[in-house]
Amino acid sequence: MDYPSNFNTPAFPAGPSIAVSRFMAIASCVLFVLIIFASGLLLWAVKSNRVDPFIVYVDDFTGQWSVIEHSHENAELEYPALWSVQQSVVGNFLENWFSISENPQENEILWQTCKRSDDCSIEAERAYDDKTCALYCITGEELFSKFIYDVVPIYQSRVSNGETWLIDKTEFQIEPVGKITDNGGTWRINGEIQSSISGNIEIIAFVKVVRNISLYPRTLGYYVADFNAYKIN
Repeated sequence: MDYPSNFNTPAFPAGPSIAVSRFMAIASCVLFVLIIFASGLLLWAVKSNRVDPFIVYVDDFTGQWSVIEHSHENAELEYPALWSVQQSVVGNFLENWFSISENPQENEILWQTCKRSDDCSIEAERAYDDKTCALYCITGEELFSKFIYDVVPIYQSRVSNGETWLIDKTEFQIEPVGKITDNGGTWRINGEIQSSISGNIEIIAFVKVVRNISLYPRTLGYYVADFNAYKIN
């Protein structure tokens, strides 16, 4: 050994080339991962749906709903807009179904059976806070008949006892149950009834919304076909 004379002589002359090869291999792997990531991101961007803002306009005088949104070549109406209209129908239905006023005349106006072709048409102009036929015009015939014969007598006995019911639809928690389409769907609602005798009554309700544009034009065709509710507390 002649240390330190040959100390700077490389023991492995191929070392630098091996290091370069390793660097290139690592760089190739990193580049491959980046390409895969970019391809996935591009695929996600192509497949994803764009949701544009929309406005639901309510006429102050008639209470009629209109949906204002951007036009699209591939779709006439975006689901979010239809969801909002369905949720509004559900909210108004529950508010009217669980409403008991101390004024018998107000109850009579809300609970009355009307003529759908006349009283529920777009031409039947009423003030937004006018409850005339409000429940009938968003309820199916069979369900409303059940309300008149099974529910109203119970409500009338509550009125006789001096009880009133009020429900705040702004406090509802509404969520879909299963698939919601432009023809309707089932909604689950958590809400609270304010009773003048029993206090606050928590409820959970299930509402089935369907669509018939010719019979229910004021709500873009949506109405409540079936309904059930349960008292929680």
